[in-house]
Amino acid sequence: MSPHRTKREGEQGFVLPAVLAVMIVVSAAALIATDRHRTRTAVAESQTRGLRLQGLADGAARLVATGIVLERTRGMPGLGLPRNGTAIACGLPEGRRLVLALQDQAGLIDLNAAPRPLLEAGFRALGIGDADALRLAAETMDYRDPDDDPEPGGGAERPQYAARGLSYGPRNAPFASIDEIERLPSMTPERAAFLRGALTVYNPGGGLDPGLVPLRALAEGVAADRLRPHAAPSSGQYVEIRAAVSDGRGRALRSAIVSASGTGTPVLSWQPDGPDLIGGVAHPACGPLTAALVRP
Repeated sequence: MSPHRTKREGEQGFVLPAVLAVMIVVSAAALIATDRHRTRTAVAESQTRGLRLQGLADGAARLVATGIVLERTRGMPGLGLPRNGTAIACGLPEGRRLVLALQDQAGLIDLNAAPRPLLEAGFRALGIGDADALRLAAETMDYRDPDDDPEPGGGAERPQYAARGLSYGPRNAPFASIDEIERLPSMTPERAAFLRGALTVYNPGGGLDPGLVPLRALAEGVAADRLRPHAAPSSGQYVEIRAAVSDGRGRALRSAIVSASGTGTPVLSWQPDGPDLIGGVAHPACGPLTAALVRP
């Protein structure tokens, strides 16, 4: 065999594995690039879908808020949505679903305006024992009042907070939000989570409208006359709007507190969170809501 031929065969034997190695590297790089492109595309699609859902939730909340203000200030016809926390559900194009719930704040116990007897009776109606209900009502009063004198029956000013190992004291001013109930010395996370659905800081009248109470326990307390002395009709001024839009792969939430007084800023709170909304019943308002949300 010729030495030249042997040399050529050796070179060919060396080149083939090298070519294969390069092809493998190129193929791997192509696969990585393709996978990254797919990931970026999926992320972009997910973000776009999420933005569309959030836009629909925001749009629904704004539509309802505008309707509430115009209905109260200008006498324009409203959507007739229930205002006691009952959820309604509306089908939207492309398999999306809108759930709305309105809560007139007059159906909730105001941490700042409710008198102590209402706080005590309300806490009892919600299942808190007598002693704890008295203590929490007293602590609520001390948290919001400007003085440093503990309420009888379990009140708490700064010394009582310190005795519980707490580095802070009562605000000695109105509650800024219902989340502040967690700062009360006798409050537990479990109690706070349960009580939130019955409390507000947007019911300045301080009474309770029986027709707008969202929780069965409170409604039963009114029916049994434990809360009847504190009944008061709603002025319709403050309403919470919650909207949720889902498409089977994701959901977006919007929570807002609206003032329908006609003066000042109509939207007092605008949060992209809050308790999720499930269920919901059909309502005639679904027609105009859907038409307004999906206009071309």
